[in-house]
Amino acid sequence: MDLNGCICLAQTYLQNNPLIVLGSGASMPYGLPSMGMLATEICKNHSSINDEGFDSFCNLLDTGWDLESALDASTLKEETQNLIREIVWRYINKCDLEFFEKDRMDSDFAIAKLFAKVIQPAPNKVSVVTTNYDRISEYAADIINATIVTGFEGSLIRKLDVPSQSTYIKRIRARERTVEIWKVHGSLDWFLSDDGQIRSYPLSTKIPLNHSPMIVPPGKDKYSKTHSEPYRTIITQADAAFLNASSYLCIGYGFNDEHIQPKLLNEIKKGKAIVVLAKKMTEACRKHLVDAGIKKYIIFESAADGKTAVYSNGWNEVYDGEYWNLNEFMKIW
Repeated sequence: MDLNGCICLAQTYLQNNPLIVLGSGASMPYGLPSMGMLATEICKNHSSINDEGFDSFCNLLDTGWDLESALDASTLKEETQNLIREIVWRYINKCDLEFFEKDRMDSDFAIAKLFAKVIQPAPNKVSVVTTNYDRISEYAADIINATIVTGFEGSLIRKLDVPSQSTYIKRIRARERTVEIWKVHGSLDWFLSDDGQIRSYPLSTKIPLNHSPMIVPPGKDKYSKTHSEPYRTIITQADAAFLNASSYLCIGYGFNDEHIQPKLLNEIKKGKAIVVLAKKMTEACRKHLVDAGIKKYIIFESAADGKTAVYSNGWNEVYDGEYWNLNEFMKIW
């Protein structure tokens, strides 16, 4: 299939308000860390943690294990697990705020462009499901002047706009334009107080006194942790979004998470279309899409020399251009 045919097929698959799935690869272009970078940051605290399980965990990382596998294979004290959660929060929050402090309002922000395109037709809504803790999605939603729905109230980016008829019209439109962002593993803004209250403090520079961050770090414990609130309600909302979507656009998502996958995989097996943008297709992605015989899928993957390898049911091609990158993909969609 030539490039024009590939573009037409992708456009057909995504023509009816696709649900957007964001993995860690979607945030990395904006300065957010990879899993490998998180692993390095965690083990910087090796000398200050008195836990044999943590020693074994860092040794596994040193021998080439990935972060989640190393956590799964290690037995850590509860105190150590809480410390890892705080280390992860501080590191990701620092990177997130560094991005926020840059002037991104008028820049080439691909996720904002994506939201603007998806929200144009009825029902005037974007649905996002993400395993990320960062606020990249919220920033993008604010940039397009949409109301953010996360289960918590509030927005992050504001511009001076004195009262006028045009301001009134924009406010009405913003209430009609919504971006639902379901963070199944928690958010940098969510905290649990010592008295058991769930609260959200946007753009905190540090963990509030007498609070702990409500993020679920990688590893086997994330599945047990998410049976409590607010995760249970958020996952229910994410499942409903998957069921109601007409198609799916996955960006930087590796297909390694049981909170997202069951409803998604079941729906694409029924015939809903899926488009995947990835720097490198994971083995899990290949297993669930290519090897599973899904009928309507397109995977865009980085290839050598600025090219893109594209896989679909029954064919694969290599094209000039980095269409696996969201910025470049938006130019052809």
